[in-house]
Amino acid sequence: MEIGFEELAKNVNNPNFGDDRLGVMFYLRVMEDENASREAGRKIFVEKEFVKIMVPGDRLNVIDRPVQKTGTIPTDDRMRFAKQYERFKAREEQKLVDGTPIHLWPQIPAALAEEMKYLNIFTVEQLADLADTYVSKIPQGQALKARAKAFVLAMKDQEQVNKLQAQLSERDNRIAALENELK
Repeated sequence: MEIGFEELAKNVNNPNFGDDRLGVMFYLRVMEDENASREAGRKIFVEKEFVKIMVPGDRLNVIDRPVQKTGTIPTDDRMRFAKQYERFKAREEQKLVDGTPIHLWPQIPAALAEEMKYLNIFTVEQLADLADTYVSKIPQGQALKARAKAFVLAMKDQEQVNKLQAQLSERDNRIAALENELK
């Protein structure tokens, strides 16, 4: 989904606008602690938290750096990407973004799914929201993007159906309980 001018204008002061479209991964990197090494007279290594921020569709637009811990939004990576950081700290399997993994989508060949990962597109939702600039880099990109949008809409519709079914089931249970009380 392309971002329109109105949406940009509404979010001009929102420092985290668009962050939900990014692929974000926290990880540990072993690095030499130069001060401790100098004091100890031998190499001392420590684990440091790093963050990798990727723009879906643009392989060259990747930020890979130590986690910034300023204590204020938007410069504190732990606060800016809180959900991903919590997963990282809990040592859960790291998912770059929420959504349907592109390799599990039956409408895309496995080879093209791997190519999508190479372009930092990890979910069907990211493909559906991909800017046209990047869609042109993918073979049959416009058709795939259209199918991805249709898939995402169908999933949202199915989610609504499931909610309604749950509400109806709950209502039926309450009616049955009230009927039992009247007997």
